This record gives sequence, structure tokens and C-alpha cells, in this order.
Amino acid sequence: MIEIRQNKTIHLTTENTSYLFSITDSGYPEHIYYGKKLRDPDSCLSAIREKHLVAPVMSTIANREDKELSLNDTLLEFSTEGKGDYKTPMISVSYGDEKERTLNLEFIGYAIHKGIKRFSSSLTLPQAIATENEADTLEIVYKDKTRNIKLIMYYTTFNKADVITRRCTVVNESFENITLRSLYSGQLDLRTTEAECITFQGAWARERNIVRNKISQGSFFIESRTLESSLDANPAFYVLNGKDTYLMNLMYSGAHRATFSQTGHGLTHIVWGINEAMFSWPLIPTEYFESPEAVMIYSDKGIDGARDLSHRFVQKHVRRGVWRDRLKPLMFNTWEGSYFDIDEDKIAAIAANAKSIGAEGLVIDDGWFGARYNDKTSLGDWYANTMKFPSGLASTSAEIHRLGLLFGLWVEPEAVSEKSNLREKHPDWVIGRKIETNAIGRNEMLLDLTREDVQDWIAATLSSLIEVAKVDYIKWDMNRSVSDIFSHKPIGDYGKFAHKYITGLYKILRTITQRFPNLYIEGCASGGGRFDLGMLSYCPSIWTSDCSDPIERLKITEGTAMVYPLSVMGVSVSPSPNFHTKRIVDLETRFNTAVFGVLNYSVEAENLDRALRASYNQQIEFYKNYRLLLQFGNFRVQENGNRVVWTISNSDASTIIALYLQKEAKINTSAEKLYIECANENYEYRFFARDHYQSEIEASLYPQEPECYNISGDALKWAGISLVEQYSGNGYRDGMRVLGDFSSRLYIIKKVEVK
Repeated sequence: MIEIRQNKTIHLTTENTSYLFSITDSGYPEHIYYGKKLRDPDSCLSAIREKHLVAPVMSTIANREDKELSLNDTLLEFSTEGKGDYKTPMISVSYGDEKERTLNLEFIGYAIHKGIKRFSSSLTLPQAIATENEADTLEIVYKDKTRNIKLIMYYTTFNKADVITRRCTVVNESFENITLRSLYSGQLDLRTTEAECITFQGAWARERNIVRNKISQGSFFIESRTLESSLDANPAFYVLNGKDTYLMNLMYSGAHRATFSQTGHGLTHIVWGINEAMFSWPLIPTEYFESPEAVMIYSDKGIDGARDLSHRFVQKHVRRGVWRDRLKPLMFNTWEGSYFDIDEDKIAAIAANAKSIGAEGLVIDDGWFGARYNDKTSLGDWYANTMKFPSGLASTSAEIHRLGLLFGLWVEPEAVSEKSNLREKHPDWVIGRKIETNAIGRNEMLLDLTREDVQDWIAATLSSLIEVAKVDYIKWDMNRSVSDIFSHKPIGDYGKFAHKYITGLYKILRTITQRFPNLYIEGCASGGGRFDLGMLSYCPSIWTSDCSDPIERLKITEGTAMVYPLSVMGVSVSPSPNFHTKRIVDLETRFNTAVFGVLNYSVEAENLDRALRASYNQQIEFYKNYRLLLQFGNFRVQENGNRVVWTISNSDASTIIALYLQKEAKINTSAEKLYIECANENYEYRFFARDHYQSEIEASLYPQEPECYNISGDALKWAGISLVEQYSGNGYRDGMRVLGDFSSRLYIIKKVEVK
């Protein structure tokens, strides 16, 4: 809901939050409040608004008629250059022959729209979705009347979701060319010196690790400087300020930056959006540029509350299409079991075994196309390798469909190998001036997605492949960071390149999803390199990480789940020893950690022995029984030390699944308690362990402990369950838990009706 209150004060509300800003007498937008919903802002406005009776000493004053207002010491909706605001500008321009930079944007008007105001540009960006009854949009206009540059700010309130999004458009209404040097999507100013931020950083195979920093005087930033959003730093971040928790995000899949700073007068200033280091955008007269959409979430219930709001917003207002509310299929992927060693007969055997263990689809990963026997050739040649598939992909697809499985293929459409027919035919489609002098990465190069002919070719090639081979499922990968930025088709200003590349990617994805509305696209970029809201607008799920080691993946899952729901997190059961770490982890723990998300299997399956088949059957049957909960439940991390405890519960906590995982076995231990913090105190529960598979020898030596209890919800939450002792060098007794290094249990906790 949007209200224009007294004294040019704007009140944006959702079901539980208020966002207040006011237009000063000088025409600048002063931020007043973002937090828990206020009953009557008019009655408290004079009390909560900063007074500005005197500007700090040595201030630069923007308006001679308002000498008490220092923009550098005012909470603002946006910052600019040249008028005494020295914080990181949300918008910066240069204009004229000498590239002047001063920008003085003042309020000139507003409009309120029912529903969402959509992007206008042909460079269409993904945007949140909602019905007219679920959202309202404020359009508020500012203008530099001397230079005729206009800034239009859009705020959209999602009432039930408790989310506000914002974005902006810059319009050149002057008679000369200007250059947009930066345009962030969001800004948040707070009067505090105590704020902290939580960011999600890492590298390949250890994405989205949780990093916590105090925001102190000075500035620091997190960023991506590639064409991927989230190997180094995810676009999402938290700001914690006393009792207030803010979660910010960006609906964008490319180079982004979030800057955190604090002034000498205790003003904390945050901007986030497109990375200015990878951006500049010339605007001729009448042209405009639109920023990606920023997402803002406030919670008075801490990180858990903000996480839950983010999960629901992603599920309802970001994801779309037929797969949005469906249970995600359990796919079998050929990669870690077979790598490049695949052919028609082998795939048929793998598919039959995948069907027998309960998989619902088969993804043929790398190695099916061109002359692809290793990673040095054939990217771009998206047709079947006839030495491996002499009957063609259509025949293999038909056989897989005959088994009742979905048919999937791995592709990397943005890349091209130096040794490929595509590069020989279209050398000018490759990013970079000369192959001989280009940097080397992953034995591949990137196609120039800023070009419409390249966009059209990728869309047409994939469409033909999907139609001919009756493809149900695409794993869309991207494994090469950009270098040697050069386009053989003039682009005008290379500051446009990174953004045009990403909008080109979105155009391709939009074309494919519109042509094939039932197609399932699983996003992937070296694993979790593009885990962001932009990709989730087109992909029902994203591969969380190339790291399939279940112990390493604990941190990846926990960081990712602080922002994104488990229903979009692709995870897998993979072989042991793990390919990346050589760590040996038992099959049950590999499964127990992978069930928290969209489960896949990527193991050797051409020759399954009876014991493995029985174990996989048991695991998959359990997963299918609880898949609705495991994909759409409320996820919590209770502990993460040597003992890891995760829980996931349905909306009323009548069913809960808890992971208990032990990283290292300890000697000479005693009793330990397990508390379930999400339990409903008014319920009675049945608590029992999932039956894990044991061989006949294991079952005879160390049978699974018969741990099963009836317990009240309040006792479960506050008193805890005293678990059966572990075997720890003090002699084995019947009924003991036997857990070595990297061992785990899944506990099922169900409400029981009291007669």
C-alpha cells in the first residue's frame, strides 16, 4: 500500500512493515524509517524525523535557502555527486565536452500504479511478478532542471510477502550526450554505528560461505567482476542493526557490487546494484537506461524471520511457469559416474538401472555431442556424436521415455571450443580480438552474447535440439569467466558490454522458456556461479555447487539457504571417495545431507549390485515420501560445530525432519541431548530414526539403534531427548549408536493425536 501523507511524506506499507521518506523543502528525498509497521506515522513523524537544526561543521550546503541541510549528513533515498554528498553515489553521470559530474536531482512529481510497473526497455530484465491485488507501485520523479537529466524511482510493495522492491530509470532530456557512469538499484541509509553485514562469499566449489563484518568508518564492498553473479560474492546480503534485520538482494545475474560505508558522523550508507567497475552507458538525447530490480526485506524476528520471508518471496514472486509449485523431479545425472565415457548402449543400461532405483529422469551430461571425448573440443557443436550415438539422440530419448523417465541433456550454450566447427565457421562470434593473444580459461572461449545474430543462433539451435530429441530437461552450464573483452561487431562503448551480455542471455532464456513452457531448465555456472534471482526467473532450480562432498557442502547449503529456498537448490548423491576432496563418506550420510533440496543422483550405475540397489531404493522411497516437506518446508540450522543439527518443518510443525551429523568421532564420550527448537509446544510427538541401509555383516555386528520415543512438544523443545550413547572406545553394547567420522542420522518427528 502507498500513501502520500502530510508534508510530502510517503508511507509505503506491507502487512508488517513501514517505509517512510519525505521530500525536503529543497526537493531532496530524505529517508526517515524502514522497519516494523507503524500504526499512525502522522502522529509520530515530528518525533522520529531528524531535525536538521544545524549542519555539521565544515559541511557543504547544497541549497542556499536551506543552510541547515547537509546532504552528506542526511539519510537519503539516493546519493549523487557534486552537491556536498560525499557518500558513494547511487547515480553518477558525466556530460558535456569536459565530462562534468555535478548532478542536482530535485523532486518534481509522482504517480501511483495498481500492480507492478513493468520495464520499458528492449534490454528487458527479469522482474518480480504479482497480480494487481498483490502489489502497488510508486513512481516518483526527480530532475536536474539545469542539465535536463531525469531520475525516475519505482517502489513496489508486495503486501502479503512483506517485501519492497525498487529500481530506477535515468532519462536524458537534454540536447547533448551524457554518460551514465554508475546506477545502483538500491540505497539504504541508517543512523547507526553498530550495524553489521552478513555476506555470502567464496570461490568455485565453496560458494556462499557466510562472512560477518562490522560496518565501521570507511568503506568496503563485495562484488563480482565477471559475467556470473555469485562465485566470489552473491548479490544478497544481510544488514543487522540491533533488533532490526534487513535482507537485500538483486534480480541480476552479472557483475554486481554492494558497498558498505560509515561516515564520520555515524551515518551508515549502503548501495547495491550493477558493478560500476564493469559499467558505463552513453545516452543520447531522449534515451534512457533502467536498472535491475533490488529487493528489500525487513524482519523484527531476526535472521530466521528474514530468511522465511525471502524463501516465500522467491517461491511466489520470482519463480514462474509450470514448475513453480510442482515437486521437482529426482534426476539421475551421468557425470560423476561416467564422465565422458558414455555411448548409446551404456546410456540404455544406466537408464534402466536409474529407473529401477526410483529415479524420475536421466540427464546425459558432458560427452554426447560433436567430437567430445574430453574438455578440449566441440563446445558449440550441439549435435549428437554419431560414434557414440549411431542411432541418434531421438532414438535414445525414445528409449528413456519408454522407461517412463524424463530425458535431459547437459549444454553449455554460451561457450565455444577453439577446436570446433562453430568457431571455424564463425570466428567473429568469439569474445576477444585474437585467439593467439587471448587469455586461456577452461579450454574454451565465450560467444559474444551482445550480438543479436549469436543470440538468435543459440535460441534456434537449442530449440531444434529440444524439438528433435524431445528433451524435457536442460542443464544449462557456463564454465568460463570473461577475459579479453572485445566484440567484432562495434558496441560503441565497452562499458556497455557486460550488461548487454547479461540481457542477451535473458533474451535467449526468455525465448526458450516461451517456446517450451514445460521444459525444465536447471541453471548451472561452474556449479553455483549464477545462483541469483535473475536466473531463478527462468530456472526452476540451480545447481548449488560443483562440490558434491557432503561435508564441504554443509557450509554451502547453510549459506545458500539463508536467502534461497531448498526448492531451488540442486544437490546430489555422488561417489565416495569424493572426486574433489578424496574424502570417504558413507552412503547414508551422502544421502542424509543431499535430501535438503532438489535431490539428484550422480553415481556409477551401469552395473549395480544388489546391496547398492537396495540402499538406493530405500533412500529414494524415503525422499519421495517426504519430498513436499524437504523442498518446501521451513529450514533451520540449529548447530554447526563438530555436531551439525538441521531441521525442516511444515507450516504447523506437525512433521519435522532433523539431521544429526557428526564430523569427527570422539573417544570416551557420554550422553548427549538433542533439542528440536521448531517443535510446537502444544503437540505430542512420535520421534524415531530413519531406517538406514545396512549390509548383513553390518546389521549383525552393529544393528541400528532402536531409538524411538513419545514426547511432548514442550519437552522436545526445552528438555530435549537424551540420545542413546555412542560407541566411543568404552565397549559396544546392544542398542548403542555407532557413528564414525562424517556419520549421521535422520530423525522423523510426527505429531500424534492424543485420545
